[in-house]
Amino acid sequence: RLARWFLDSLAAIQVLGTIYGLIMVLRPVIYRRTVLPAERKRAAEIAKRYGRSSLAHLTLLPDKIYYFSRSGNSFVAYTLVGNIALALGDPIGPEEEILQVIAEFTTYCGRNDWHPAFYQVLPDYLSAYEACGYKILKIGEEAVVDLHNFTLSGNKQKSLRQAVNRMVRKGYTTELIHPPLSDEILKQLREVSDQWLRNQVGGEKRFSLGWFDPAYLREYPVI
Repeated sequence: RLARWFLDSLAAIQVLGTIYGLIMVLRPVIYRRTVLPAERKRAAEIAKRYGRSSLAHLTLLPDKIYYFSRSGNSFVAYTLVGNIALALGDPIGPEEEILQVIAEFTTYCGRNDWHPAFYQVLPDYLSAYEACGYKILKIGEEAVVDLHNFTLSGNKQKSLRQAVNRMVRKGYTTELIHPPLSDEILKQLREVSDQWLRNQVGGEKRFSLGWFDPAYLREYPVI
C-alpha cells in the first residue's frame, strides 16, 4: 500500500517540479517587463535632477522599463519589442556617467540576448555610441526655442505674427494650467484627445510621443 502511494506521489512531484521550474525560468523575463513603484519613483527623481531633453518626462510613462547604472545615479528608459531593447533618448544622469552607462546597458542587453538601440539621442555622445558598436542613422532634427529671448517682432517673424493675430481675431486664447489638474479639466482634455484620435489613422502613438494618461497629465503643466 505504501509503495503504491509512493509511486503515485512521484507523478504529483513531477508536475509540481515542472511548474516550479517554469516559474523560475520565466521569472526574470516577467520582472524585466514589470517596473516596481520604487523604481519609477527613483527614475522620476533622477529625471527631475538631470533631464536635459524634451524626452525626459516621457521616460516616466508606464510603457518604459529601467536599467539603472551601477552607481544608481543614472538610468536608461527602454521598452522590449521582441528581442530589441529600444531606449528612448540618451541615458539620464550625471554627465560624467553617460559614457559608462551606454557601455553598461550595451553589455546588459548582450547578457540577455537582446539587440539594443537608442532612439532620438542628442549629438553630444555619438562617438560613445560608435565606440560601443552602434551605427548612427540621422532621421531628423528637433527645434529648440529659447522662450526667454523669443519675440514676435521683426521682419523674420512677420508671417508667424500675422498667424497669431489672425487666431486672436477669431477669439482664440491661450491658458497655461499648472498641476495638479482637476477632474473637470481632464474631462475637457479627454474630449479634445478623443476628437483628435477620430481624425487620425490608427490609435495613440505612444513611446516617444506619449498618449492620454490621466495620472501623467494630472502632474504636469498643460497649455
